[in-house]
Amino acid sequence: MRALITGASGFLGSHLTEWLVETGHAVAVLHRPRSDLWRIQAVLPKVTTIRGDLEALPDAAGAVAHFAPDVVFHTAWHGVGSRHRDEEGQVDRNIQSSLSLTRLACRIGCKAFVGLGSQAEYGPHNRRINETAATEPTTLYGAAKLSVFHLCRRIAALSGMRFVWARVFSAYGPRDNPEWMIPYLIRELLARERPSLTPGEQQWDYVFATDVAKAVCLLGLCPRAEGPFNLGSGQVHSIRSIVERIRDLIDPTLPLGLGEVPYRADQVMHLQADTTRLETVTGWRPEVPLETGLRRTVEWYRSQAQAELERKTRGRLA
Repeated sequence: MRALITGASGFLGSHLTEWLVETGHAVAVLHRPRSDLWRIQAVLPKVTTIRGDLEALPDAAGAVAHFAPDVVFHTAWHGVGSRHRDEEGQVDRNIQSSLSLTRLACRIGCKAFVGLGSQAEYGPHNRRINETAATEPTTLYGAAKLSVFHLCRRIAALSGMRFVWARVFSAYGPRDNPEWMIPYLIRELLARERPSLTPGEQQWDYVFATDVAKAVCLLGLCPRAEGPFNLGSGQVHSIRSIVERIRDLIDPTLPLGLGEVPYRADQVMHLQADTTRLETVTGWRPEVPLETGLRRTVEWYRSQAQAELERKTRGRLA
């Protein structure tokens, strides 16, 4: 497979890039000239880099066409952090750039387009969700993702290109956005700080980043895969139990500020993916148990903290 990836410098995009490279696929990454590519530094020598901005895609269209991808993996998105969920940029920047990318993929003869959607497209259901559930997003982020799904799916259909949409639930792992709960918690505890948290009664579905990457890769490869697919572990754990497991991996004596943060007005208390369709079509199964994934994540952040300490020490001694 010849794969073009947008958003390779991001959390899930970087894990997908690594997985595709490690499994022998030809990979090109489309990135803005000012992007920090630290997440994919280890595999950069093995990929084709195409400098370009999705908001000015015609400037990079020639290079993309020259690479001639079979599959486009669209993981780039402006405003992923929670504080950006209702910004106008969700609509202004994401929808048009996604449409332009889909049109380009059709024009250069790509066989498939795989986009990363979100459980936010469904809105709160507080139960196990399959792909037939009503889509009633409560944020501009969720509404923009859902709009891209419908619009780009139709554009692909008009050109006969296979279109896949992976609705990712709560992914976690090394290199995550630091403002999400798990990296925030780990960083606070490693610094011996008391993290402020909700009571933690939510039951959420967390899936490890490498499992996400493998699933997305299979969706790109499988000719029978088309339309929306829920992508999660299929299992739920209370936020409190996850918080306590992470604390115990770092230091069981550290205090936790459970209950110091109130629930949001639109707090989802039960978030669980029904992954039957994904498993049936592709044969994928999540491989990394929560305990293993949390340990790997803690170890990564601990190694980063140690490396930062060593850099600061060398700086003081220089």
